[in-house]
Amino acid sequence: MTNFVQRLEQTALSRGWLERPAYHVDDSVYRFEDVYAGGARAAAAFVSRGLGRGDRILIALPDGIEFVWAFLGALRIGAVAVPVNSMFHPEEMRRAALVAEPAAVVAEAAFADRFTAPVLTPDALCSDAVAPPFAPVSEDAPAFAAFTSGTTGGPKLCFHTHGDPEVLVRAAGGAVGVSAADVSYSVPRMNFAYGLGNSLFFPLLTGGATVLTPRRLAPGDALGVLEKHGVSVFYTQPTFFAHMLGHPDARRVLGGLRVAVVAGEVLHESLEQELRDVLGPRLLNVYGTTEIGHAVLANGPDRVKEFTLGRVLAPYRLRIVDEAGRPVPAGVEGRVEVSGPTIGLPVPRGGDTPVRLGTDAWFTTSDAATMDAEGFVRIYGRLDDVEIVAGINVHPSEIEDRLTAHPAVEEAAVCAVRRGTGVSVLRAYAVLRDAVDGTAAQALRAELLDACRASLTWYKVPEDITFVAGLPRNPTGKLLRRTLRVLAAEDALS
Repeated sequence: MTNFVQRLEQTALSRGWLERPAYHVDDSVYRFEDVYAGGARAAAAFVSRGLGRGDRILIALPDGIEFVWAFLGALRIGAVAVPVNSMFHPEEMRRAALVAEPAAVVAEAAFADRFTAPVLTPDALCSDAVAPPFAPVSEDAPAFAAFTSGTTGGPKLCFHTHGDPEVLVRAAGGAVGVSAADVSYSVPRMNFAYGLGNSLFFPLLTGGATVLTPRRLAPGDALGVLEKHGVSVFYTQPTFFAHMLGHPDARRVLGGLRVAVVAGEVLHESLEQELRDVLGPRLLNVYGTTEIGHAVLANGPDRVKEFTLGRVLAPYRLRIVDEAGRPVPAGVEGRVEVSGPTIGLPVPRGGDTPVRLGTDAWFTTSDAATMDAEGFVRIYGRLDDVEIVAGINVHPSEIEDRLTAHPAVEEAAVCAVRRGTGVSVLRAYAVLRDAVDGTAAQALRAELLDACRASLTWYKVPEDITFVAGLPRNPTGKLLRRTLRVLAAEDALS
């Protein structure tokens, strides 16, 4: 028995979970039994339309029970589920569909004109036909494909297998400690590999409940969800936490969590200090990639070292190498390489043969990092995020740490811009907790620059700081530094 959905159902049956709540969506509660019955109906609807093993089914739905049913239904018949962001601009959605090359799409009827493949609405998944048997697939058969974020080019697809979710749950899920006693809520959506693990794989394999919100919530609304449902495991990105901490109820509500998991971008030191003041050891900083499927590093739960991403999670291995691919000594900066059993490399089209990395091969993440003698890893950002000033490599995160340490700054980003003279200088952009203007803005700008001069080498001090309403980010919350560089170049010419 290797079909992942079959394993899920038999696990729920053998452990007596069928009557337990699995999902809370708005004011509705769906039991494990409801979840698998809905997946079986979706599978019947797919089969009735001629879909089967190996077909890609694009799922363009928000987080909700219909997404779960569509995903499980696809895997049940041996098809490949391909989640996509349902909030994409129509042109982005069309491009995603061109990449996925699906045999069918699950989406609202209003989205039908975005696709050339047949569209099934959520209502169409409620088939009265007899549920088809579980497709007898091998453990290494493709089960789902996740889009890369596109931060270094156009999005591609990383394929994962029917055997991958259980590895991810043992590794990342084990670090989080998800159990049947937990209620989870993930700000990252299930159309991303990270959110898919948080809201589908982890709880369904461990018997816990999950809260799903079809629309992405503002930080204040998310606090209300945590309190209403008694959430014990909360997943989000550093930026979301930064916005959330400005809410008057944040410390009280976050203090009730069993664990708060943060991932998706570098966690700046000042924000980590603020979060640890609220959460203490219950803050779990993790690191992973779409290619891996979820987290491969976790700062805890057993041992924690501040301002790191922790140590590698079994069964993965991690090393830091130089430009020639040779491992570097402890404390020396290099790029991150990972090896393990779930790594699917990106392919340009859904119809391409999935590329699976062998367990002994090394995958380069393109992140700059150091690892100390105890195995604790510190990530500085992507190698292509490094700026060159005065001929010297500068990590923007170091300057951003100094800026966000100021209580007036909610988030900050730094990039280099080349002046007409050919000289490169740093420009900083900051989002403030409270708006200021005129003389107050000038005074704050001078104060921030003085703080940088007091603790940073001269070439790391920004030439100027611009206060903005928000920073450019992709749907996963990652900073779009390329967009920021374009903005900085335009500002330099104005």
